[in-house]
Amino acid sequence: MTVKEIIQIENGNRNTIILLREGIFWRAYEKSAYAFSMQVHPYKPTRKWVIAVKQDVVSLGFPVSAAENVLNGCKVLMRQEARLVLAASPIDPDGFEVWKQTVPRSLPPAVVAPEPAAASPVMEPAASFAASSVVSSAVSAVGQCCDGLADCIRRFNIESKTPVDCMLFLMELKRKLAE
Repeated sequence: MTVKEIIQIENGNRNTIILLREGIFWRAYEKSAYAFSMQVHPYKPTRKWVIAVKQDVVSLGFPVSAAENVLNGCKVLMRQEARLVLAASPIDPDGFEVWKQTVPRSLPPAVVAPEPAAASPVMEPAASFAASSVVSSAVSAVGQCCDGLADCIRRFNIESKTPVDCMLFLMELKRKLAE
């Protein structure tokens, strides 16, 4: 099942906990994760930016081997090899949204993907060359001394850079240190 399909199902979820088997884990997504965390067991959820659906997706999981202990007393509505549907109290959509925002992202946004409102354009080769020259000028004073290196690193705003910019910056630092 794709993430898009899971999100479509979860958008319409009102009062069930849908667990999907992924390898040796049962995983709950979005509203199911919220309901599971609030009504069954308070496992620590994770939130990741998923490019395929252009949104943060919250999930939690537990080993299949622990299912008997974890799900003890839960009413099972449907049991399949790769899907388990449990009865849940009505899911409050507003409560879910508030809860979702409190779940910390598992990776920094710059590493996972840009925020939806601040999507960055794809870098063309010319833009890559321009970024390289910007990085090069930012590092130009590095070869003089370690203080210059420290200042250069401090001035480099890693939060606003792409992974490629960071790699170019590091390569330029290494080149300057080798001189």
